[in-house]
Amino acid sequence: MVEYASVDLDLTSKVAPATEHWKEIDSLREQHRFFWNSHGPGYWVLTRYDDIREAFNTPEVFSNRSIVATDPNPAYRFLPSFSEPPQHMKYRHLMNAWFAPAAIKRYAPRVAELARETVEPLVAGGSCDFIQAFGDGFPVKVFLLVMGLPLDDANFFVSAVHRMSGDTPGHPSDMTAWDDIRQYWRLMLESRRSAPGDPAVDFVTHLSRCELDGEPLPDEDILDILVTLTLGSLDTIKNQLGWCFYHLATHPDDRRRVASEPELVPSAVEEFLRAYPIVGMARKATRDVDFHGCPIKQDQMVLLSIPAATRDPRQFPDADKVRIDRSPNRHIAFGASEHRCLGSHLARCELQSAIRHWHELIPDYRLDTDEPLLAHGGLISLRTLPLAWDL
Repeated sequence: MVEYASVDLDLTSKVAPATEHWKEIDSLREQHRFFWNSHGPGYWVLTRYDDIREAFNTPEVFSNRSIVATDPNPAYRFLPSFSEPPQHMKYRHLMNAWFAPAAIKRYAPRVAELARETVEPLVAGGSCDFIQAFGDGFPVKVFLLVMGLPLDDANFFVSAVHRMSGDTPGHPSDMTAWDDIRQYWRLMLESRRSAPGDPAVDFVTHLSRCELDGEPLPDEDILDILVTLTLGSLDTIKNQLGWCFYHLATHPDDRRRVASEPELVPSAVEEFLRAYPIVGMARKATRDVDFHGCPIKQDQMVLLSIPAATRDPRQFPDADKVRIDRSPNRHIAFGASEHRCLGSHLARCELQSAIRHWHELIPDYRLDTDEPLLAHGGLISLRTLPLAWDL
């Protein structure tokens, strides 16, 4: 009989002091190569870098039929995330012109302008809540830019993300916001079918003209893609930005280096992604398998704990320390294999632009609170980040 550890670990609703989530995950990784999480419906958790990379690269065993560990039979679809080879790459091919490195290079000058435009009004105030003042608006502006849409609808997306994530005090997560986002895209698709935009710029028009296996891309596929891109482009970037600036506000030496040596910004971003990873990805087992001693049964969910992997000392020397010039840095914050995050190049562009242009205008700042900051589970996130600087 195979023996294994069973742990009751709340990864979704737990609230703890900033960085405590990672300390707990680090401790569990060093105790257990894998364990059964008995919290909720129960699922396996892999914790080591090499095992997780291998699982990502074995889709015939670890399938994408669900990517949420607590929801093995979802009623919704994330496309292209839920698709399997070879269909998955067909979907991604339809979107490459928007998210490949060459496309991001075209967007980069305007992304930089949007970052600067978002920082400039804050300078004279001498303080702000970074999450609200910058984190809410900047990713939405970039998302609308890439979609080929005007900035007029930014407030709608900011509000919808707040409602879905339960960011408003006293208001729990409101999943009707998901329906509202889908309805927004449904109406936009109808509008583009009757009055098309430029398919080289307008992403909805582009998808409306795409074919998959020689047939027009179904409307439901288009809507699934648009909703998936919305969810992946907004809340995740806001939360990752929060941890970047939390670190810089609490580590003056690193902040001074980033401000005085902007050429360090790309490597600093990679290190923040590695040291402050905010999301894990689950897979559903296609069959019974003994995976390095882990006795996984068909249809069980398996969480590939990216936060555990990117902080694994077997792969990263001094993994619990942030080195903004770390090299090499083979983190997997965006996942691995062909299911690696479609928007990873855009995310890097956003994070780098935000850090670079903030520090051009506000090079010296600090936390503006004596109270401990709290991080929330799910996407490991700060709901508030009060910063102050001297004028």
